[in-house]
Amino acid sequence: MKTAPSTGSPSPLVFLLAALAGPALGGLSLLVTALLPWGFGGLFVDAAAGWCAVALLLGLWASTRLAPWQVPVSGAVALLSAVVCYYGVATALTEGPGALLDPVAWLLPAWLWLLAACAAGPLLTTAGAWIGHERRPRRLVGLGLLGGVFLADALLPVLDWAHFRITSPELTLPGSPVPMFVQSAFYVLVGVALVLVVARRPGDRPRALVAMVPAGLVWYVGVWGAQKTIFLAGMGYLG
Repeated sequence: MKTAPSTGSPSPLVFLLAALAGPALGGLSLLVTALLPWGFGGLFVDAAAGWCAVALLLGLWASTRLAPWQVPVSGAVALLSAVVCYYGVATALTEGPGALLDPVAWLLPAWLWLLAACAAGPLLTTAGAWIGHERRPRRLVGLGLLGGVFLADALLPVLDWAHFRITSPELTLPGSPVPMFVQSAFYVLVGVALVLVVARRPGDRPRALVAMVPAGLVWYVGVWGAQKTIFLAGMGYLG
């Protein structure tokens, strides 16, 4: 089965719907975190995998409805607006709606996240569009990254913990690492489940699960670098 080609003159409404995925994602992330059971909510606030997966699936959806150049643009717009809406909702909840009248005060601290959205949005939606590509290598890149973003978020705390234990073995950590390992295993399982559900062509599923590993490691390096940069800039972490 072939993927329908992108139309050269897509409806402006379709592009608007793609762009509106961002405000919905950013605005609802805190609500989703509060309502979903343990683990699921953290994928949208404590980890970046939830946001990345939405951008990838947006690219898959948009690939048959938007012109090729509009797919990465919609990704940038979606993630940029997601960051703005996330910080807007967080500000309104913590400081009151009146604080939104001073956007410089609450949005300027997020400038590095806005830059990250400009880079990650086009990349993720493009990879998502490849999930439906006729060529298997491109499909595997998209599917591998879909699972890989969850693998990367699973590795972040585990590798940080391992590094700390190696470099400072004399220090006692305040809590048990078991909950961390359980949550990391849960993240990996979510990534595997998504790959198995989204991959539809014969032979893609086992290959995509293998592709999760290199894709996850590459994404891990990018996320680790972004978090270290944000931490050094004194911004803390999303959420």
